[in-house]
Amino acid sequence: MVKPLMQLLLPVTYNSTQTFSSFVESEGLAGLVVKELRNAIESEEFTAHYLAGQHGVGCTHLLNAACHFADEIGKTSILLPLEQVLAAEPGLIDGLDSVDVVCIDNIHLVSENDAWQTALFNLFNALLQNKATVIFAGHDIPINLNLTLPDLGSRLQWCTLYQLPELTEALKIEALIQHAHLMEFEVTEEVAKFIINRLPRNMIFLMQALDTMARQSVAMKRVVTVPFVKEVLGI
Repeated sequence: MVKPLMQLLLPVTYNSTQTFSSFVESEGLAGLVVKELRNAIESEEFTAHYLAGQHGVGCTHLLNAACHFADEIGKTSILLPLEQVLAAEPGLIDGLDSVDVVCIDNIHLVSENDAWQTALFNLFNALLQNKATVIFAGHDIPINLNLTLPDLGSRLQWCTLYQLPELTEALKIEALIQHAHLMEFEVTEEVAKFIINRLPRNMIFLMQALDTMARQSVAMKRVVTVPFVKEVLGI
């Protein structure tokens, strides 16, 4: 569960619809990332992982899934999206060392913020001492982050590194169909292909379009077809 105190301090929570079972993994990874993260969260030893990938390839999904899985097995967790909290004082994260699973998104954003780098370095060390699990995600691998605090860079290079590639078109279609199923409405392969061919192929953008379709399908009481998509999305 997410620590109540942390919920008061940090105005963020994880997305419970993004789970390990709903994550569509590229053929090259063959389920490795999900398996390793599950094992890490179940472990009673310190584990550190780093997910590298561009916007929309699934790093944030996996962080949400990690928090969801921790909740399922009775461990505390928190997701810290740095883009939402960097404007605050880094003392905001004091106390996170008592959390079982700490997920930190967009770590690349601290490259020019000395105070936050120091706070995250200290948090890493505290989580190490407390045998917790920490999972970072960033747009580039640790060695390329240009951090001003070498000690934080060295800690990030300790992490088990996974580089997430862009999904193929076939896997994007699978992801859209699967996400629609989780939202309890149907998207056919024909509709999914149409959306991908007409909209930017970034998965975050595609999922937002899917959410719009779901809401409009309920409001208009219509089945999701290609003509419906054209009307609702204006494409």
